[in-house]
Amino acid sequence: MTEQCSRLQAAKGALMATAMNMEVGCRDPRSVTLSAFATPELVTINMDAGLGEALEICIERRIRHLPVVDENGKLVGILTDRDIRASLSPRLGTISENESDRVTLRRRVHVYMHRQIVTGTPEMPLAVAAALMLEHRVGCLPVVDEDRRLVGIVTTSDFLRFLAS
Repeated sequence: MTEQCSRLQAAKGALMATAMNMEVGCRDPRSVTLSAFATPELVTINMDAGLGEALEICIERRIRHLPVVDENGKLVGILTDRDIRASLSPRLGTISENESDRVTLRRRVHVYMHRQIVTGTPEMPLAVAAALMLEHRVGCLPVVDEDRRLVGIVTTSDFLRFLAS
Protein backbone atom coordinates (compact mmCIF):
# COMPACT_ATOMS: atom_id res chain seq x y z
CA MET A 1 0.00 0.00 0.00
CA THR A 2 2.86 2.38 0.80
CA GLU A 3 4.44 1.78 -2.61
CA GLN A 4 1.12 2.60 -4.30
CA CYS A 5 0.82 5.83 -2.30
CA SER A 6 4.40 6.75 -3.23
CA ARG A 7 3.71 6.17 -6.94
CA LEU A 8 0.54 8.27 -6.73
CA GLN A 9 2.40 11.12 -5.01
CA ALA A 10 5.21 10.94 -7.60
CA ALA A 11 2.71 11.02 -10.48
CA LYS A 12 0.90 13.94 -8.88
CA GLY A 13 4.18 15.83 -8.44
CA ALA A 14 5.26 15.15 -12.02
CA LEU A 15 1.93 16.24 -13.47
CA MET A 16 1.85 19.37 -11.34
CA ALA A 17 5.42 20.29 -12.25
CA THR A 18 4.72 19.77 -15.94
CA ALA A 19 1.47 21.72 -15.82
CA MET A 20 3.19 24.59 -14.03
CA ASN A 21 6.08 24.76 -16.51
CA MET A 22 4.20 24.28 -19.81
CA GLU A 23 3.06 27.24 -21.85
CA VAL A 24 -0.48 27.55 -23.16
CA GLY A 25 -0.19 30.06 -25.94
CA CYS A 26 1.92 32.83 -24.44
CA ARG A 27 0.35 32.73 -20.99
CA ASP A 28 1.44 31.31 -17.68
CA PRO A 29 -0.46 28.00 -17.24
CA ARG A 30 -1.26 28.98 -13.66
CA SER A 31 -3.40 31.73 -15.12
CA VAL A 32 -5.11 29.55 -17.74
CA THR A 33 -8.57 28.73 -16.51
CA LEU A 34 -10.95 25.89 -17.24
CA SER A 35 -13.15 28.22 -19.28
CA ALA A 36 -10.31 28.44 -21.84
CA PHE A 37 -9.33 24.76 -21.62
CA ALA A 38 -12.49 22.69 -21.07
CA THR A 39 -14.24 20.95 -23.93
CA PRO A 40 -17.31 23.10 -24.65
CA GLU A 41 -19.01 20.60 -27.02
CA LEU A 42 -20.96 18.77 -24.40
CA VAL A 43 -22.53 15.36 -24.79
CA THR A 44 -25.02 14.73 -22.00
CA ILE A 45 -27.83 12.38 -21.16
CA ASN A 46 -31.06 12.73 -19.19
CA MET A 47 -31.29 10.82 -15.94
CA ASP A 48 -34.38 8.91 -17.12
CA ALA A 49 -32.70 7.62 -20.29
CA GLY A 50 -31.90 3.92 -20.57
CA LEU A 51 -28.46 2.32 -20.28
CA GLY A 52 -28.75 1.18 -23.91
CA GLU A 53 -28.99 4.81 -25.06
CA ALA A 54 -26.05 5.76 -22.83
CA LEU A 55 -23.99 2.92 -24.28
CA GLU A 56 -24.79 4.02 -27.85
CA ILE A 57 -23.75 7.59 -27.06
CA CYS A 58 -20.46 6.47 -25.52
CA ILE A 59 -19.65 4.22 -28.49
CA GLU A 60 -20.70 6.69 -31.20
CA ARG A 61 -19.00 9.70 -29.61
CA ARG A 62 -15.99 7.71 -28.36
CA ILE A 63 -16.30 9.05 -24.83
CA ARG A 64 -15.87 7.43 -21.44
CA HIS A 65 -17.62 9.99 -19.21
CA LEU A 66 -21.23 10.96 -19.76
CA PRO A 67 -22.58 13.87 -17.69
CA VAL A 68 -26.16 13.37 -16.55
CA VAL A 69 -28.33 16.48 -16.48
CA ASP A 70 -31.84 17.26 -15.34
CA GLU A 71 -34.52 18.97 -17.44
CA ASN A 72 -32.97 22.39 -16.60
CA GLY A 73 -29.48 21.42 -17.79
CA LYS A 74 -28.14 21.16 -14.24
CA LEU A 75 -25.54 18.50 -13.55
CA VAL A 76 -26.95 15.72 -11.37
CA GLY A 77 -24.50 12.88 -12.00
CA ILE A 78 -21.81 11.20 -14.08
CA LEU A 79 -22.10 7.85 -15.80
CA THR A 80 -18.94 6.15 -17.04
CA ASP A 81 -18.47 3.50 -19.67
CA ARG A 82 -17.33 1.24 -16.82
CA ASP A 83 -20.59 1.79 -14.96
CA ILE A 84 -22.52 0.85 -18.09
CA ARG A 85 -20.48 -2.28 -18.83
CA ALA A 86 -20.77 -3.47 -15.24
CA SER A 87 -24.55 -2.98 -15.30
CA LEU A 88 -25.40 -4.76 -18.54
CA SER A 89 -25.85 -8.48 -18.93
CA PRO A 90 -22.66 -10.19 -20.12
CA ARG A 91 -24.80 -12.34 -22.45
CA LEU A 92 -25.91 -9.36 -24.58
CA GLY A 93 -24.85 -9.87 -28.17
CA THR A 94 -24.18 -13.58 -27.71
CA ILE A 95 -26.12 -16.60 -28.87
CA SER A 96 -27.43 -17.12 -25.32
CA GLU A 97 -28.97 -13.63 -25.09
CA ASN A 98 -32.62 -13.64 -24.02
CA GLU A 99 -35.28 -11.08 -23.10
CA SER A 100 -34.11 -10.72 -19.50
CA ASP A 101 -30.67 -9.76 -20.84
CA ARG A 102 -32.19 -7.12 -23.14
CA VAL A 103 -34.09 -5.65 -20.19
CA THR A 104 -30.78 -4.43 -18.80
CA LEU A 105 -30.55 -2.01 -21.75
CA ARG A 106 -33.74 -0.31 -20.55
CA ARG A 107 -32.60 0.25 -16.97
CA ARG A 108 -32.52 3.94 -16.09
CA VAL A 109 -29.30 5.93 -15.96
CA HIS A 110 -30.16 7.55 -12.60
CA VAL A 111 -29.90 4.17 -10.88
CA TYR A 112 -26.24 3.72 -11.91
CA MET A 113 -24.85 7.27 -12.12
CA HIS A 114 -22.46 8.73 -9.57
CA ARG A 115 -24.26 11.48 -7.67
CA GLN A 116 -21.38 12.85 -5.62
CA ILE A 117 -19.38 14.60 -8.31
CA VAL A 118 -16.13 16.52 -8.12
CA THR A 119 -16.59 19.65 -10.23
CA GLY A 120 -14.61 22.65 -11.36
CA THR A 121 -15.60 26.23 -12.09
CA PRO A 122 -14.84 28.26 -15.21
CA GLU A 123 -12.38 30.42 -13.20
CA MET A 124 -10.42 27.45 -11.81
CA PRO A 125 -6.75 27.32 -12.92
CA LEU A 126 -5.59 24.23 -14.82
CA ALA A 127 -3.08 23.28 -12.14
CA VAL A 128 -5.80 23.29 -9.47
CA ALA A 129 -8.08 21.21 -11.70
CA ALA A 130 -5.31 18.65 -12.32
CA ALA A 131 -4.56 18.41 -8.59
CA LEU A 132 -8.28 17.99 -7.81
CA MET A 133 -8.61 15.16 -10.33
CA LEU A 134 -5.56 13.41 -8.90
CA GLU A 135 -6.67 13.89 -5.31
CA HIS A 136 -10.11 12.41 -5.96
CA ARG A 137 -8.85 9.85 -8.49
CA VAL A 138 -11.37 10.83 -11.16
CA GLY A 139 -10.97 10.76 -14.92
CA CYS A 140 -13.09 13.81 -15.65
CA LEU A 141 -13.94 17.14 -14.12
CA PRO A 142 -17.26 18.64 -15.17
CA VAL A 143 -17.13 22.45 -15.27
CA VAL A 144 -20.26 24.07 -13.85
CA ASP A 145 -21.44 27.64 -13.40
CA GLU A 146 -22.84 29.11 -10.19
CA ASP A 147 -26.26 27.57 -10.96
CA ARG A 148 -24.66 24.11 -11.41
CA ARG A 149 -25.32 24.20 -15.16
CA LEU A 150 -22.76 22.25 -17.14
CA VAL A 151 -20.56 24.57 -19.23
CA GLY A 152 -17.67 22.24 -20.08
CA ILE A 153 -15.76 19.12 -19.17
CA VAL A 154 -12.07 18.28 -18.73
CA THR A 155 -10.77 14.72 -18.92
CA THR A 156 -7.42 13.07 -18.39
CA SER A 157 -7.27 12.73 -22.19
CA ASP A 158 -7.48 16.54 -22.49
CA PHE A 159 -4.50 16.89 -20.15
CA LEU A 160 -2.54 14.24 -22.06
CA ARG A 161 -3.24 16.02 -25.38
CA PHE A 162 -2.11 19.26 -23.76
CA LEU A 163 1.13 17.72 -22.51
CA ALA A 164 1.81 16.00 -25.83
CA SER A 165 1.45 19.22 -27.86
